[in-house]
Amino acid sequence: MKIGIAGIGGIGSNVARHLAQAGLSPLKIVDFDRVEASNLNRQFYSIDQVGQLKTLSLKHNLLSIFPEMVIETIDCRMESGDATKLFSDCDIIVEGFDNNATKKMLIEELAGSGKQIVAASGIAGDKMDEVGIRQLGNCIIVGDFVSDIDEMPLFPPKIALVVALMARLVLKLLKSPLSKPQRIQKMNIVSRIKTHTMAPPIKHKKAPFPQGIYAILGERFSRGRSNVETARLMVDGGVDILQYREKSHQKSRKAMLEECLEIRKITADAGVPFIINDFLDIALMVEADGIHQGQDDLPVSAVKKIAGNLWVGCSTHTPAQAQKAVEDGTDYIGVGPIFTTQTKDDVCDAVGFDYLEYVAKTIEIPFVAIGGIKRHNLRQIRSRGAKTICLVTEIIGADDIKKRIYEIKKILGETK
Repeated sequence: MKIGIAGIGGIGSNVARHLAQAGLSPLKIVDFDRVEASNLNRQFYSIDQVGQLKTLSLKHNLLSIFPEMVIETIDCRMESGDATKLFSDCDIIVEGFDNNATKKMLIEELAGSGKQIVAASGIAGDKMDEVGIRQLGNCIIVGDFVSDIDEMPLFPPKIALVVALMARLVLKLLKSPLSKPQRIQKMNIVSRIKTHTMAPPIKHKKAPFPQGIYAILGERFSRGRSNVETARLMVDGGVDILQYREKSHQKSRKAMLEECLEIRKITADAGVPFIINDFLDIALMVEADGIHQGQDDLPVSAVKKIAGNLWVGCSTHTPAQAQKAVEDGTDYIGVGPIFTTQTKDDVCDAVGFDYLEYVAKTIEIPFVAIGGIKRHNLRQIRSRGAKTICLVTEIIGADDIKKRIYEIKKILGETK
């Protein structure tokens, strides 16, 4: 079995060192960079190699440990579409990039490839006791899942810990069938190294999909309340399903992850399914119950390859889109916007009752009516076959969220 390493800085070069020490071969290493003196405190290079290509320098260092090691070097900067070609002959790929965009690109391009990825996320700072291991589809990630190298300094002992765990995972994968990565989904390495813990996810089959109120978070419409505070109020008020919806240009991915971890605990404790909009990686990290995609997001067919038992939902606006969603295996679709709405910047024109009635009569999978729905038009939506109905600002923009949910449930006939 061949191992590939994408990026040979502090993570990649030291994982390679461990593999050489374990006598593993063959190995493929890919990087474009040169050795820098400022990185020698955490990378497997020496002062006399400064200015040289990392690939050739690392190959020299590895052969000094294991002279029989077969090493292929590729000097290039990875671009979109390169991962599949560069690592076509590798069974396991170690991800060692500093750049988050390149890291994401590699993981997404190799999703569903049958190859196992061992990656790192959250390696900055000195809090070593937060380092853990998580499974995301065919990718196993080591780190604290939160810290950002752009915001915190790198701490060499923490890098060493992450590297050792990644190397150990590679060794375990070489001894186990790659078709069963769930064996490594969560592991306690030693008592002081813990996996990221939270309330357990809701165990469900993908049907039946919840009926009732499908609530969506949106901090800018929440009258100064945080998403976590709003989520707690909505769950206490009795919503049937909750979606987290924020955009990366409005909030950092780190902040979104931290919020979702808290909201996941709130929803899991109450038995309310939790859906995350757009961000599949965050959905998997926090063990959400589902992921929701728009028409311009990742294709449902691709998402389902790594989504595991998550519900995969998709927004639709036309009969053709609804039919395509069904063909792709979508678990539920969003139908709308029924009325004009201002809660999304990139929303299309209102689709009206005709499309809602078409879906109710024609599409067999569950659907959620959404877009401009208020108390005064709620009965019109219900009468046209919608069993799960989404209200956004009507709930999160209310002065008293619990009271508003009670009023909505009363209209729906769920309470007296």
